[in-house]
Amino acid sequence: MFRSFLTFNFVFLCIAFSNFAAAEASVELIVIDTYLEMHSGPGRGYPIIHTMEQDEPITVLRRRGNWYQVANRHLKKGWIQQEKLARTIAPSGLPAALPDTQHGDYLAQQGRIGFALGQQGDAETATLVAGFRLFSFVGAELELGQIFGTSIDGTSYGANLLFEPIQSWSFTPFISTGLGKQSWKQKEKLNVGTSNEFNSEYTFIGGGINYYIGYNFVVRGEYRQVSLTGDNDSLRNSAWRIGFSSFF
Repeated sequence: MFRSFLTFNFVFLCIAFSNFAAAEASVELIVIDTYLEMHSGPGRGYPIIHTMEQDEPITVLRRRGNWYQVANRHLKKGWIQQEKLARTIAPSGLPAALPDTQHGDYLAQQGRIGFALGQQGDAETATLVAGFRLFSFVGAELELGQIFGTSIDGTSYGANLLFEPIQSWSFTPFISTGLGKQSWKQKEKLNVGTSNEFNSEYTFIGGGINYYIGYNFVVRGEYRQVSLTGDNDSLRNSAWRIGFSSFF
């Protein structure tokens, strides 16, 4: 079952990459309404910071959800809702052709959710992840996963920090670190009086890349060195995973 799930997601990954399109250039438009209001952020709750007049040229920079960041001829930047930006035309007089979500939108996102499949030691893993960007280069995550071993199964949950020091490339490398707990259960019953369940705490340090593939989706690959500490012993093993995230 796990291997079939892994195969399905590998095929989905290949399809996603085959449909990936390069980021589009900035779009030049002209306001045709009496005025057009720019907000300080991508939402109705952000204040209006500038009003552009009819026939004023604007440049569309990027998209976040149904809001677009634009700049006027004086390079003043702000955000305009999609339905209002549709009331513009290209310099040629044709309707506006608005850009899609781009890699820069991933770097500007605040929240993300995703899943990953991989391996820890000799066991296979499946993990759900939810994250939030604390700063432009630092993100925090919570994760919950299942571990499938030959003789034992387990549950894992933890908290992570991601550091993305380089954001100028077409992909985003990161360094990760975190801690958590894992609960294990033997598949076969042991002798009477012997528990077939045990717990361990873990810490890890790792690294990987996030690669934007289109729309609001990012492919993530990661490698970790994991240190496990139980009641009576400790061990170190390696883990890898690959998965998808959707940002918002």
